[in-house]
Amino acid sequence: MTEAIDPAIPLTATETVEWAGRPRITTILPAVVIGGLLLIFAMTVSVTRGSPAFLVAVPLGVAIPLWQYIALQGVQYVITDEALYVKRGVVTRSVTQANLETVQNSSFGQDITGSLFGYGSVTFEIAGGDDLSLRAIEDPRAIRALVDRAASTDDGLSGSHRGEVAIPGDMEQWQQIREEVRAIRGALES
Repeated sequence: MTEAIDPAIPLTATETVEWAGRPRITTILPAVVIGGLLLIFAMTVSVTRGSPAFLVAVPLGVAIPLWQYIALQGVQYVITDEALYVKRGVVTRSVTQANLETVQNSSFGQDITGSLFGYGSVTFEIAGGDDLSLRAIEDPRAIRALVDRAASTDDGLSGSHRGEVAIPGDMEQWQQIREEVRAIRGALES
């Protein structure tokens, strides 16, 4: 894994990092365009009218894309063999963690630009909590499949056979339990 994991992410010694990433840098392009337009506007107004708009618009035109870049660099996604992590923030950090056992469903989506440039978002429904989203990541379909494989168990419905589910007891013990339940039910009905 070439991506350095932020120390704010509380990985345990037993966890193995399966994937780590950040949102794509190209997602700040709209901010760069807006900042560039502000700079062009400021220079035009400043040259044609001699207005001091240049002094206000230039810092703003630089600050908008810079702010977006810093905010983007403050986001890190990590998937381990045990949990999902989303870290946000540069100076103040917040980390959201969800154990893989709590992942119930997942979905991925790509808007027009994401389809063209190969990025999108993956959302995981977490049992007893808020959804967890990995936004603007490379190859969202592969990331969704990675988490679905890691989080799945053989429930007989999903068709996955990651591991055998051990049912305690043998057939004779379960038949005895069934007979006892029938006896209890019969006693309650009479």
